Amino acid sequence: MFLRFFDDGLAQASFLVACDRSREAAIVDPRRDIDIYVDAARHHGLSIVYAIETHIHADFVSGARELGAHGARVVAGPGAYLAFDHHGATHGERLELGDVTIEILHTPGHTPEHISLLVREPGHPARALTGDTLFVGAVGRPDLLGADQARGLAVQLYHSLVEILLALPDDVEVHPGHGAGSLCGSGIGSDPHSTIRQERLVNPMLQHRSEDAFVTAVLADLPETPAYFRRMKRVNHEGPPLLNLTSAVQPPPPMDVAALSEAVRTGATLLDLRTSRAFGGAHISRAIHIPFGAKVGYWAGWVIDPESSIILIVEGERQAADTRRQLLRVGLDRVKGKAVADVDAWRAAGLTVTSTTQLSADELQARLAKGAPLTVVDVRTPQEWRAGHIDGTTHVPVGDLPARAAELPQGEIAVICEGGLRSSLATSLLERAGRQAANVADGMSVYRTLEHTR
Repeated sequence: MFLRFFDDGLAQASFLVACDRSREAAIVDPRRDIDIYVDAARHHGLSIVYAIETHIHADFVSGARELGAHGARVVAGPGAYLAFDHHGATHGERLELGDVTIEILHTPGHTPEHISLLVREPGHPARALTGDTLFVGAVGRPDLLGADQARGLAVQLYHSLVEILLALPDDVEVHPGHGAGSLCGSGIGSDPHSTIRQERLVNPMLQHRSEDAFVTAVLADLPETPAYFRRMKRVNHEGPPLLNLTSAVQPPPPMDVAALSEAVRTGATLLDLRTSRAFGGAHISRAIHIPFGAKVGYWAGWVIDPESSIILIVEGERQAADTRRQLLRVGLDRVKGKAVADVDAWRAAGLTVTSTTQLSADELQARLAKGAPLTVVDVRTPQEWRAGHIDGTTHVPVGDLPARAAELPQGEIAVICEGGLRSSLATSLLERAGRQAANVADGMSVYRTLEHTR
């Protein structure tokens, strides 16, 4: 039995491997909300005996310790030295799940302790669970432990790929730990799996025939690094607080306007999950805006202090429960309550309510054509920026904005991203920094079409 669980927001994959005869299962790279694995095991009549970490993760909180507290044996790679009970595996070691064998392959490079898992079951193709070493169409980044270790890890990555993974038979299936959209590698493909033969033939990074060429190429093509990655490394090494997440994550308790006012007075962080239009129309001053969707946790990890108390401004019960789950995955545990948006009640309670101007791409183009004194701030990634941007705009990736807001010139500001989500977040961050900005709600995706038809 082989099941893949994929988190769209973090583009992260975890796996359940089990033997049909013995009913023993292993969970590979579990996320923190382990109820999904517990439910699957219960449904299929399985016992989870292993929680295996391919490496110490930087982008999400691991559920290995949580599974360990419920009877699974935690397994990590050589030199992981986790600060909680675990087994440090060695290269070539084999774990048995009835008729299924999991062979440990030490594949350092993304991290020093990284392992890949070669899963064999009679009558089925072998599967390589490659974690963050080999992706579909890409390889893992070697720089997350700092620039001083990046070159050495890139060399190790090259040898792990060439001497270990590419030495496997062509028909071995490749099941990586991330898909398109993850920041753990550059240019990751959207297909859920591949084969060794396919990656050998078409993976751009595997076309480099020398160590030097590979190292130069992999270090020249690195994605952004969110500030919270360092914190995630520390949390996963020490072991996150246990939350007993074997059942569905519950929404935070409701708050009336008096409790909301007190939370604002004492410095709580308000996370407003409404649409850009609703948020722009009226919101509590200094609220952070991330429109509800799969990426709430991803962006919250970038911009919210993990020590702050968090209050959710929501439009429904499902938003609150799902958002709390997403926040737990990035170590934002202090969600104290939820409040349904009620602008009149906010004002009556004396809360400061403000608005954010929403511009269309068409309106932005018209203002720029007239020479309006307007600073346009593009908050997309460096790769997106290099692929094309509006002449004369200022580039500040959204994750860098809180630290760089003071660099922006005085006067009117309009913020643009690809589709309006990041730019709306950015306007709320600028407001918290004492600046006002308009949100280009339909973004570059629409602006480009106007330029093409002009």
